[in-house]
Amino acid sequence: MARAEHATIRLQKSYSKRMSDHVAFALVAYTLALIFLVTPRMESDGTSIFPYFLLVLLVALVIAPCRNLERRWQALQATDNGDGSLDRRFNADRVMLWIAAVALPAVFALICHIIAGVA
Repeated sequence: MARAEHATIRLQKSYSKRMSDHVAFALVAYTLALIFLVTPRMESDGTSIFPYFLLVLLVALVIAPCRNLERRWQALQATDNGDGSLDRRFNADRVMLWIAAVALPAVFALICHIIAGVA
């Protein structure tokens, strides 16, 4: 019974709202990964504010592309003809969003580790 209700709710929610939800959760996951993966790897002497400034900068850099993705899905939703052609595009964008949300902090952590090893 609960699965049927969940499926009904999911079908009623538009692509743009579902993508907006994914973007919001991916931003939270991205930020948490930055906090726990990247910030500890940044070398700082004493109580430097540099790691926190860099954290804010890294989050700010991904907000614009995420907002553009949301706008794109709002536009696609407006032109949807209801034939289900957006399913594949939605799934591809969703997968790419989550790959970026997980991979970017890992890459940043690796870069910080390499820089700390060189210095």
